[in-house]
Amino acid sequence: MEVIEQEVRVPGKEIIFRAPSPSLPFSQVAGFGDLLFVSGTVGRDPHTGEMSCEIAEQTRQALEIIEHQLTKAETSLRHVLKTTVFLVDMSLYEEMNKAYGGFFGQKAPARSCVEVSALPDDEALIEIEVIAAR
Repeated sequence: MEVIEQEVRVPGKEIIFRAPSPSLPFSQVAGFGDLLFVSGTVGRDPHTGEMSCEIAEQTRQALEIIEHQLTKAETSLRHVLKTTVFLVDMSLYEEMNKAYGGFFGQKAPARSCVEVSALPDDEALIEIEVIAAR
Protein backbone atom coordinates (compact mmCIF):
# COMPACT_ATOMS: atom_id res chain seq x y z
CA MET A 1 0.00 0.00 0.00
CA GLU A 2 1.53 3.29 -1.09
CA VAL A 3 1.33 6.22 1.32
CA ILE A 4 1.01 9.50 -0.56
CA GLU A 5 1.97 12.56 1.43
CA GLN A 6 1.20 15.82 -0.33
CA GLU A 7 1.39 19.09 1.51
CA VAL A 8 0.24 22.63 0.86
CA ARG A 9 1.39 25.49 3.10
CA VAL A 10 0.74 29.20 3.22
CA PRO A 11 3.05 30.63 5.89
CA GLY A 12 1.19 31.17 9.16
CA LYS A 13 -2.19 30.37 7.67
CA GLU A 14 -3.00 27.10 5.99
CA ILE A 15 -1.76 23.53 6.03
CA ILE A 16 -3.26 20.58 4.20
CA PHE A 17 -2.10 16.97 4.01
CA ARG A 18 -4.06 15.24 1.30
CA ALA A 19 -5.83 11.89 1.64
CA PRO A 20 -3.73 8.75 1.17
CA SER A 21 -5.29 8.15 -2.24
CA PRO A 22 -6.10 10.70 -4.96
CA SER A 23 -9.53 9.07 -5.31
CA LEU A 24 -10.54 10.11 -1.77
CA PRO A 25 -12.20 13.58 -1.75
CA PHE A 26 -10.86 14.85 1.60
CA SER A 27 -7.69 15.94 3.36
CA GLN A 28 -6.19 13.94 6.22
CA VAL A 29 -5.16 17.18 7.92
CA ALA A 30 -6.32 20.74 7.40
CA GLY A 31 -5.32 23.73 9.45
CA PHE A 32 -5.84 27.43 9.56
CA GLY A 33 -4.36 29.86 12.02
CA ASP A 34 -3.81 28.16 15.35
CA LEU A 35 -6.12 25.19 14.73
CA LEU A 36 -5.40 21.87 13.09
CA PHE A 37 -8.10 19.36 12.12
CA VAL A 38 -7.25 15.68 11.61
CA SER A 39 -9.89 13.72 9.69
CA GLY A 40 -11.39 10.53 11.02
CA THR A 41 -8.65 7.93 11.25
CA VAL A 42 -9.03 4.17 11.55
CA GLY A 43 -6.50 1.70 12.90
CA ARG A 44 -5.30 0.28 9.59
CA ASP A 45 -1.52 0.02 9.30
CA PRO A 46 -0.64 2.53 6.54
CA HIS A 47 2.36 0.47 5.39
CA THR A 48 0.95 -3.07 5.35
CA GLY A 49 -2.74 -2.31 4.91
CA GLU A 50 -3.56 -4.77 7.69
CA MET A 51 -5.94 -4.16 10.57
CA SER A 52 -6.22 -6.00 13.86
CA CYS A 53 -9.62 -7.35 14.92
CA GLU A 54 -8.99 -6.09 18.50
CA ILE A 55 -10.37 -2.70 19.59
CA ALA A 56 -7.34 -1.88 21.77
CA GLU A 57 -4.94 -2.45 18.87
CA GLN A 58 -7.14 -0.49 16.42
CA THR A 59 -7.30 2.39 18.94
CA ARG A 60 -3.53 2.34 19.41
CA GLN A 61 -2.87 2.24 15.66
CA ALA A 62 -5.33 5.06 14.91
CA LEU A 63 -3.76 7.28 17.57
CA GLU A 64 -0.25 6.50 16.32
CA ILE A 65 -1.30 7.58 12.82
CA ILE A 66 -2.83 10.76 14.26
CA GLU A 67 0.32 11.38 16.29
CA HIS A 68 2.40 11.04 13.10
CA GLN A 69 0.15 13.53 11.27
CA LEU A 70 0.39 16.01 14.15
CA THR A 71 4.19 15.68 14.23
CA LYS A 72 4.34 16.42 10.49
CA ALA A 73 2.28 19.54 11.18
CA GLU A 74 4.76 20.55 13.90
CA THR A 75 2.51 19.87 16.88
CA SER A 76 1.75 16.85 19.08
CA LEU A 77 -0.87 14.92 21.02
CA ARG A 78 -0.16 17.27 23.95
CA HIS A 79 -1.85 20.03 21.93
CA VAL A 80 -5.03 18.09 21.11
CA LEU A 81 -8.01 20.10 22.32
CA LYS A 82 -10.88 17.80 21.28
CA THR A 83 -11.37 14.28 20.00
CA THR A 84 -14.39 12.53 18.59
CA VAL A 85 -14.44 8.74 18.82
CA PHE A 86 -16.81 6.71 16.67
CA LEU A 87 -17.39 3.11 17.81
CA VAL A 88 -19.39 0.47 15.95
CA ASP A 89 -20.38 -1.07 19.29
CA MET A 90 -20.53 0.81 22.60
CA SER A 91 -19.72 -2.43 24.43
CA LEU A 92 -16.13 -1.80 23.21
CA TYR A 93 -15.98 1.50 25.12
CA GLU A 94 -14.14 0.29 28.24
CA GLU A 95 -11.41 -1.54 26.30
CA MET A 96 -11.04 1.39 23.87
CA ASN A 97 -10.85 3.81 26.79
CA LYS A 98 -7.93 1.94 28.38
CA ALA A 99 -5.89 2.06 25.14
CA TYR A 100 -6.91 5.69 24.50
CA GLY A 101 -5.93 6.76 28.04
CA GLY A 102 -2.39 5.52 27.47
CA PHE A 103 -1.92 8.25 24.87
CA PHE A 104 -3.36 11.17 26.81
CA GLY A 105 -3.04 10.31 30.52
CA GLN A 106 -4.18 12.90 33.07
CA LYS A 107 -4.27 15.82 30.59
CA ALA A 108 -6.82 14.31 28.25
CA PRO A 109 -8.60 16.58 25.76
CA ALA A 110 -12.34 17.14 25.61
CA ARG A 111 -13.97 14.15 23.93
CA SER A 112 -17.20 12.91 22.44
CA CYS A 113 -17.79 9.21 21.89
CA VAL A 114 -20.69 7.93 19.85
CA GLU A 115 -21.86 4.59 18.53
CA VAL A 116 -22.37 4.43 14.77
CA SER A 117 -24.02 1.72 12.70
CA ALA A 118 -21.04 1.44 10.33
CA LEU A 119 -17.77 3.04 9.29
CA PRO A 120 -16.46 3.50 5.73
CA ASP A 121 -13.81 0.81 6.35
CA ASP A 122 -15.83 -2.35 6.97
CA GLU A 123 -13.10 -3.89 9.18
CA ALA A 124 -12.87 -0.83 11.43
CA LEU A 125 -14.29 -0.95 14.93
CA ILE A 126 -13.25 2.64 15.67
CA GLU A 127 -12.56 5.94 13.96
CA ILE A 128 -11.00 8.93 15.72
CA GLU A 129 -10.80 12.58 14.65
CA VAL A 130 -9.05 15.39 16.50
CA ILE A 131 -8.77 19.14 16.70
CA ALA A 132 -5.39 20.40 17.91
CA ALA A 133 -3.64 23.69 18.55
CA ARG A 134 -0.43 24.63 16.78
